[in-house]
Amino acid sequence: MLSGVNPSRDKTGLFWRFLKLSMSNTPEYDFTSHPRFICTPMPVDADPSCFPNAGATSGEEAKATILHLRESLVQQKEIILDQRETIRELTAKLALCEGFGHATNNDHHHALNSHHAPAVGHHAYADNGHHSNHQARHLLFVILTYFLSSGSGRMNPDGFLISFPMRTNYMYGRMKKTLLQEIFAFTLCLWIKPGMGPGLGTPFSYSAPGQSNEIVLIEWGNNPIELLIDDKAVTLPLTLTDGRWHHVCVTWSTRDGHWEAYQDGVQRGSGVGLSSWHAIKPGGVFILGQEQDTLGGRFDATQAFVGEMSEVHLWSHVLTSSDIHSLSTCSSHLHGDVFAWTEGEVELHGGVTRHSYDTCH
Repeated sequence: MLSGVNPSRDKTGLFWRFLKLSMSNTPEYDFTSHPRFICTPMPVDADPSCFPNAGATSGEEAKATILHLRESLVQQKEIILDQRETIRELTAKLALCEGFGHATNNDHHHALNSHHAPAVGHHAYADNGHHSNHQARHLLFVILTYFLSSGSGRMNPDGFLISFPMRTNYMYGRMKKTLLQEIFAFTLCLWIKPGMGPGLGTPFSYSAPGQSNEIVLIEWGNNPIELLIDDKAVTLPLTLTDGRWHHVCVTWSTRDGHWEAYQDGVQRGSGVGLSSWHAIKPGGVFILGQEQDTLGGRFDATQAFVGEMSEVHLWSHVLTSSDIHSLSTCSSHLHGDVFAWTEGEVELHGGVTRHSYDTCH
């Protein structure tokens, strides 16, 4: 294992060295007839024996590169044990690199989608010029993909949360979209991590012209969690007081006023008679973190939300229990058709902060 080497510099140097070696074995890059120089950053305290031999075959170079990637991974594990997401990503990249050693063109797609790459053996590194070059190019592609993704810190551009650090009457998020026409059913889903009590506050509210409590999800004071439709309420049998992340969904249909409440993918309650045959009015304002007493404003600090939320989606129909369970287990990524969780759709006000976060990590 390399010792005393900065992991970030080691990875960068390894990438450029491999780029030079892999391209030097490819016909279209004839450095003999067209001399070129490629900078190869190398840490001053690195052991020269750790780097591939320039006279080795491309198959041996690929094998040596994989071995160095393995060493780099071990070092990364020792340094960033608390960053499990990064470790899993590096492990997956190494497994792909090992699988390319004896993957063919026909099973390349299978290797990319397999969670268990074949084990590395000496037979995987046969001294075959064409196969070795093909293998080296694929390995280069995987390494380049990793560097591009790690440079941005994450590959999911919508992976973020918003944080409400204190209970005020001025901190809130506002969705830019509104309803363009009335709807007769909906599903509201969000990931939520409540802060310190009392009560959850108001994670979500929709105020429409003529009705400030058109849709409200609220728990304030010593009251239970309630869902309000057209200012009429039902109690939801949800428990969100442990300070942990939970996936919450509520559904409603104008037909008989049927409603359902889900926590972490499991239905906790259902009923009828909640604003039966009512139509949700268009042209209103969606607010995160506050209860609206007028259209888009007049907030009450005692009803404000404290904590963190992410992946807030609203659909204009009732999702199935299977869809909701899939969302809670991150096995599907459905986006709301009324509004979806994207950074460009959420305006933050009063000190609400945005942070990178993946609820499915």
